Amino acid sequence: MSECAPSCDQVPGAVVQNAAYKGYADGSVEFFGDQIEILTGYSRHDFNSRRLRWLDIMHSDDRDAAKKAFMSGLKGDKTYTRQYRVVTKSGQTLWIQEWGQIICDAEGKIDSVIGVILDITAQKLAEEQPLRIQQRTGKYLLFSLNAIQYGIPIERIQEIVRLLPMTPVPGTPAHVRGMMNLRGKVIPVVDLRRRFMLPEAECSQETCIIVVEVLGTTAPMLFGLLVDAVSEVQHIRGEDIDEPPQFGMNVDVRWILGMAPVKKTLTTLLDIDQVLRIEGLEALNKETIGNEKS
Repeated sequence: MSECAPSCDQVPGAVVQNAAYKGYADGSVEFFGDQIEILTGYSRHDFNSRRLRWLDIMHSDDRDAAKKAFMSGLKGDKTYTRQYRVVTKSGQTLWIQEWGQIICDAEGKIDSVIGVILDITAQKLAEEQPLRIQQRTGKYLLFSLNAIQYGIPIERIQEIVRLLPMTPVPGTPAHVRGMMNLRGKVIPVVDLRRRFMLPEAECSQETCIIVVEVLGTTAPMLFGLLVDAVSEVQHIRGEDIDEPPQFGMNVDVRWILGMAPVKKTLTTLLDIDQVLRIEGLEALNKETIGNEKS
């Protein structure tokens, strides 16, 4: 490279973890050491055997910007620097800084790329901390499941309704109890006990359905959440919310927004979009909306 990649101690707050690679025009990449498994949870063999491309774990929202940085380097001195996110095997999101050198053949066509990637997640989190605190500060609706307290940002709540009749729909995930009719709107109902693999329980007088709005790929959607009981709305400061705990490679914690003590009770705050990102649910919701209009 015309510009040497800095060492880890030159990047303030960065986790000391990096990996060197060689990439090819077909999108495949080979890593030179086992550091990549420590970093991402995927082994060097996963990439070197071409079963997995680096692009496959790059965050979808960052791919266009990463491509532009590469093309800019290609038109210039054949070097580039870019920052983007990757999703590890455990579901954790990491920020990556990459330095690359594009190698071209005699005809000017891309032969390969050599480079280094560095984990700068700690640095990024420090930079984003003030904004993250501001965004998380607010009111949360608290509810319980199996004697555990959870919270959802109040702006995502549409209403809370008593237990209504539900019509099962064949072929839907086990988490989906069925469809309910709420004043002419047909809404899927997700059993959060089942979604979180908690023990089944009989419904009580406190059992209710929280109607929430989630972000679909094209438009907002309504879903019902079957919960044991709703307790209160509580204001929580962003600085009191801790990051989700990491339990290892096989535990997905993307659905946890954070953890916060509320009246001496540790409360799990939910990223409701991630909680309801279940295969088939969005199609089911769109279908029911279409039936309402027809």
